[in-house]
Amino acid sequence: MMKPLRRLLLPLLTATVLLLVVRYVLVAHMWLPADTRVPGLQGGRHAWVSLTYYGWRLPFSSLWGYHRWGYRQPAEHEAIAFTMPGTQGMHAARCRALPGQQVWVDTLRRIVLPARTSPDACPITLPSRGAYVAVTPWNASLLAHLLTTHEQRPATAAPDGTLLMHGRRWRGIVFNRDYYWIETAPDHYAIIPHDALMGRLFVRGQEQ
Repeated sequence: MMKPLRRLLLPLLTATVLLLVVRYVLVAHMWLPADTRVPGLQGGRHAWVSLTYYGWRLPFSSLWGYHRWGYRQPAEHEAIAFTMPGTQGMHAARCRALPGQQVWVDTLRRIVLPARTSPDACPITLPSRGAYVAVTPWNASLLAHLLTTHEQRPATAAPDGTLLMHGRRWRGIVFNRDYYWIETAPDHYAIIPHDALMGRLFVRGQEQ
């Protein structure tokens, strides 16, 4: 009686384990909301996320912290899935610039631009892991935001264009993460760390 039961349960158990491995280790599924405005991606479609493409993020990071096996940077214009602090689920975007490359910030409207489309725009260099970034009056606020939000190093921008952190002024800083400039909708941009990358996004029949 036990042998037939074992023959029945063993394939079911094996299939369940394989499905869990695929779901949490290799591939994740996400649905692109109908109001998705990421260039080249159509809303209301099902998409797949390669969880190992940029290095596999260990699940349940709330229990033992963030860890990643492997490391690869996205290519420019690649469709990505990412997460952000304070939000639920995965979001879609396109990677527009890589660590070490320059983007532009409108210092009056405090927004990131695709190019110098405003006379008030100033260039900033996206932080690279382990690279020194000089603090300037036009990037101090952004660097302080990245340090506070993603690196657990509370910082504020000083009136003289330096950073205030740990009771002293900093005219330059070394970041612990790579940062990417992404487009979440036409002319809507954000800067995220490598930690936020969930994987490369694939949508059947659409440009990737």
